[in-house]
Amino acid sequence: MNELRWFTWLFPLLFIVHDMEEIMRAKQWCKKGLRQFIPLPITPFGNTNNTAAFSAGVFEELILWMSATLLGNITGFYGLWYGLLTANIIHLVLFHIILLPLSYRHYVPGEVTAWLTLFPCCYILILAQKVLNYSVVEIVLWVTIGLVFAFGNVKILHKNMHQLARLVG
Repeated sequence: MNELRWFTWLFPLLFIVHDMEEIMRAKQWCKKGLRQFIPLPITPFGNTNNTAAFSAGVFEELILWMSATLLGNITGFYGLWYGLLTANIIHLVLFHIILLPLSYRHYVPGEVTAWLTLFPCCYILILAQKVLNYSVVEIVLWVTIGLVFAFGNVKILHKNMHQLARLVG
């Protein structure tokens, strides 16, 4: 279990590496005014080119991911952490590797680090499964909770990005 405690902190670290690429490239990318060739119901950055607002949203997510990690390491309850890590992997693959690059037919911020962080995240998930030995039912439960929590949080952040922009200037 001690090995898992160390590895759990790689999830928030890899998350912030990925999101730093998005933060650094978002404004310049948004200025290009690229259009989606394949219309999707999602757009990067919650329809804002306000880097401060996007960064505030990323910070909120980082606090949540770190809280789940801390909870796991203090209590030994890793279910939420496991679900959120899986949701992050799905996010990297579905949005940054498949949907957004195909839709825009152009580089999308976060695409490079999605590839770079995907494999370490998958390794951490495999290691966690070996240590935690979750049953199929537990995996389905925690992944479902993680997906609902993570994607619900992102949906709320994107919907309120304009308010975040006003709040952070």
